[in-house]
Amino acid sequence: MKELFSAPAKVNLALRVVGKRPDGYHLLQTVMTFFPLFDQLEIEVLTQNTEIKLVCHPEVTTKPEDNLTYKAAKAFSLATGVKKGAAIKLTKNIPHGGGLGGGSSDAATTLLALNKMWNINWPTEKLIDLGATLGADIPIFLGGRAALAQGIGEKLTFLPNLPQATLVLINPGKNISTKEVFTALAGNFPNHPHPINPDTIKEGCLPALLENDLEPIVKNITPLITEMSTALTQAGAKKTLMSGSGSSLFGYFHKKEQATNAVTTLKQRHPNWKITKGTTFNIHPFAKEWK
Repeated sequence: MKELFSAPAKVNLALRVVGKRPDGYHLLQTVMTFFPLFDQLEIEVLTQNTEIKLVCHPEVTTKPEDNLTYKAAKAFSLATGVKKGAAIKLTKNIPHGGGLGGGSSDAATTLLALNKMWNINWPTEKLIDLGATLGADIPIFLGGRAALAQGIGEKLTFLPNLPQATLVLINPGKNISTKEVFTALAGNFPNHPHPINPDTIKEGCLPALLENDLEPIVKNITPLITEMSTALTQAGAKKTLMSGSGSSLFGYFHKKEQATNAVTTLKQRHPNWKITKGTTFNIHPFAKEWK
């Protein structure tokens, strides 16, 4: 039995680093929602053994066992003791290392798919507990809805009233090391007198919401972030923001026509950048099925 699944990208509309745990994980406050850029997973259940097979194109790790999708499937297999395996074909469209959560989305989609296909039927909360041990962005994809994520990403407050946003997303084709970014932060956490209040996130709030504590750090690592921000602003973006720890950056537009015109302009001026226009969405494509 084979099934095909789509794993969406995410964008951080706000990202604050508010502390660090003794085990080295950073404490965050981040507002995340989904962006219409998708990886594709074809998953086949193996009934003769418990082997996990992964083919990824293009490859993002030297060995399949190092891919987060493989790690998620293996961890779920061990946690459940299931006597089945899985063959997974992963087609990557979300830029690797771009702050868009592609690896986390793939891993979460794998957990959700195998939970159904192996007839395990774990509740979402239990999947989130497992996912949080694998990666900080995995819980938001398992929750299936736009959310304010806190802690290391596992504490979710869903945001049903989060406005959708028309964005032009740029990825320059250069990966940024998340470890390098947080090392450069060196415990110098910006002062935020007031926590992000989910009750105030509503229509008209987006321009004021957009912030990322990691963006100044990444600007010091690579001038690309400043270059992309300037290009988006010149193309008409009302505000720009880096997603996650980079290297992707998006521009916020009031009107879709303005975003369309900006894409045309940017592609002419920067043919080597990956440029995508899209409107954010707050419910994962399979959230209702998997809830």
